[in-house]
Amino acid sequence: MRTEIKRLHARMKTTIVYVTHDQIEAMTLATKIAVLKDGVLQQFGSPAEIYNNPANMFVADFMGSPAMNLLTARVENGAGGLAITLDRPGSTPLSLPLAADKAALAAHAGRDVVFGIRPEALTDPDGSDRNARTLVEGECLIEVVEPAGSDTFAVTKLGGKEVVARLRADARIAAGQMAKLAFNLDKAVFFDPKTQSRIA
Repeated sequence: MRTEIKRLHARMKTTIVYVTHDQIEAMTLATKIAVLKDGVLQQFGSPAEIYNNPANMFVADFMGSPAMNLLTARVENGAGGLAITLDRPGSTPLSLPLAADKAALAAHAGRDVVFGIRPEALTDPDGSDRNARTLVEGECLIEVVEPAGSDTFAVTKLGGKEVVARLRADARIAAGQMAKLAFNLDKAVFFDPKTQSRIA
């Protein structure tokens, strides 16, 4: 039905207002999306803008399947520049250096923020985006592996929460083992834990 509606829209070349609770329908059909919560507009933009640059934690969590990973992280400003640290169970915290375009986080140095990263931006190193400017690898304890045909999902724990990584279908990974995961920090977003609004 989505395909037929899309064909109809292309043929008629007219505005269609489509109301849905299904975010996949919204992403596949829309040229512009208005995300509402309790009757209040949260964000308005193209599907790519809504997905890649969510205005707040509600939009980040609502759009995408699996949902964006939203983790508590601490901003550190050290000799090497800005970085965030994530707690890992049974190991030292994981430190991820940040690119210069995340300078807005400097005002949050020494404080906790919410670090958002989509499952496809957290993957096995061989499956990572080679065009990424800031790609950082970190060792994580894999708790669950879920083969899903075209993808493999791996669950680990960071920042006190379960985190979903989307790996290649043939990624060699096993539950109960430490594995390297590649964080594409070009795709990372950060939110204020109190206001839930986007920082960077």
